[in-house]
Amino acid sequence: MAILDFAKARKDINEIMEIVKSVPESLQERCFELLFEAAFAEPTVATAPKEQAQDRIEAPAENDGKTPDKKLPANILAFINRYGVTRAELDKLFMLDHDPMLPVYKIPSGNLSKAQLIKVMMVLLENGLLGNSISAPYTELRESVKDDGFFDSNFNKALKRNHALFRGAITDDSIAEDGVVELTGEGMTKLAEIVKELGQ
Repeated sequence: MAILDFAKARKDINEIMEIVKSVPESLQERCFELLFEAAFAEPTVATAPKEQAQDRIEAPAENDGKTPDKKLPANILAFINRYGVTRAELDKLFMLDHDPMLPVYKIPSGNLSKAQLIKVMMVLLENGLLGNSISAPYTELRESVKDDGFFDSNFNKALKRNHALFRGAITDDSIAEDGVVELTGEGMTKLAEIVKELGQ
């Protein structure tokens, strides 16, 4: 049995508690259990279901087998488990094992307000993959949309129209320029839909 690193365990539990606080109260206990198990379980080949074990260790085609897959942050593990997203779908959107991680998704440009929403969601997801928090300052979202050529004068209106997906800086009648944007439960569901759509 491995010796427990108490300093790391304390840090992991604090991160788990931060994530748990972000979900509805009725789901907090189950969320804690799932994240705790994901962080501290020691799966073995004999006890782990074959599909789950394969999902954890399967390397992308370009991986030569010498570099192990990058471990996903706890909040992303919670997201993929809860909303039915797979590691393979994330691999189609980001080169997760590349350092630095690179986005490889392509946003359809036919509908500008939809493209803006998709870009906002992808920036939030990328921040979750990089920093263990599916959130971003509003200004970062706006600049990313501008950088990809999807920005227009209706950007704020599009976000306000979809305010139910967000909490923090975005409400139905205002946007706090210096605020941070996070996703609601409905927003997480929408993010999962977008990941599946772009990962086809």
